[in-house]
Amino acid sequence: MLLPLADRLYRVVYGGVLSRMPEATAVRVGQRLFRAIPVAALRPLRVDDARLTVLIGSVRLPGPLILSSMYYDVRILRRAMALGFGAVTTKSITVGPRPGHPEPNLVRITTPAGPGLVNCNGFQNPGLDAFAVALPRLRHERPVIVSVAGESPEDYQRLVLALEGQADLVEANISSPNTRLVYELSGSPARVRALLRLVREATKKPFILKISPDYPEENRTAIVPAALDAGVDAINFGNTRRVDDPRLSQRAGGLSGPELFPTVLATVRELRRTAGPRVGLIATGGIDTPAKALAALEAGADAIGCFTAFITQGPAFPRRVNLGLLRNLEERGLQRLADLRGAA
Repeated sequence: MLLPLADRLYRVVYGGVLSRMPEATAVRVGQRLFRAIPVAALRPLRVDDARLTVLIGSVRLPGPLILSSMYYDVRILRRAMALGFGAVTTKSITVGPRPGHPEPNLVRITTPAGPGLVNCNGFQNPGLDAFAVALPRLRHERPVIVSVAGESPEDYQRLVLALEGQADLVEANISSPNTRLVYELSGSPARVRALLRLVREATKKPFILKISPDYPEENRTAIVPAALDAGVDAINFGNTRRVDDPRLSQRAGGLSGPELFPTVLATVRELRRTAGPRVGLIATGGIDTPAKALAALEAGADAIGCFTAFITQGPAFPRRVNLGLLRNLEERGLQRLADLRGAA
């Protein structure tokens, strides 16, 4: 009863109002509406079941869905926790504040696989000093992954040292297609190795490396082996895929949505073979149904990053996926999500 009602309400709000607004206006209005909802009103959508528990490093997530790094507003992150995401990831924070790229920096797109988004946000964020003041106000009802991005390996180290005390896990983002300072790191394995060493020295918290789908050869031959040598706890594949789009202020941006899923699924299978059973894997990109979440977990993922489906399907999305996964476990007589790996 709860799921159909939430879906109907969101179809009215998103389909009837937000999707008809210019994208930038829809973002502002949608975030304002979400912040206005009391946290207690969102909690009934949450699915709590021990069978959904997963581990990333030493941290227990009460569910496999992770909200990807798009928000630094702690009010939004707290509401996402209430909806049943197993963890939330902060927007990637840089040393200095960044205004981001000018609008239009987000456009909707319809692909053969379904609705998606293309953004050239450009890491708009308040910077280290301001975020370090705001982050302690976020109650850790679910694990918090603090994502950082820098212009040098030393920037990553500085960010992690400053923020890791308020994080359950830390993530180094070298995957964004919208800012040269991060994107070009993927093409420089030597700098990535230095980054990995400095971040690993800076924290004992579980360390996630987020890699780009646009550098498959570098990932395969250099970046993933370096990450494994450095002792990362998890690899997050991946991020948006760089595409041209003349509607954007930068004439190009990062594509998100279901079009990415085939590549994500194939890469997760390959990464699991390479990394073995001990390193955590987060599958990010195009997962918008319980069936796709199941396929990613069977392929070797421990958890699932998502954002676009949360926007296009609304606050009931985590509930729908979690209930679908539980039904599958029951049908197959399995006791936990980790049992799905290799069970397909």
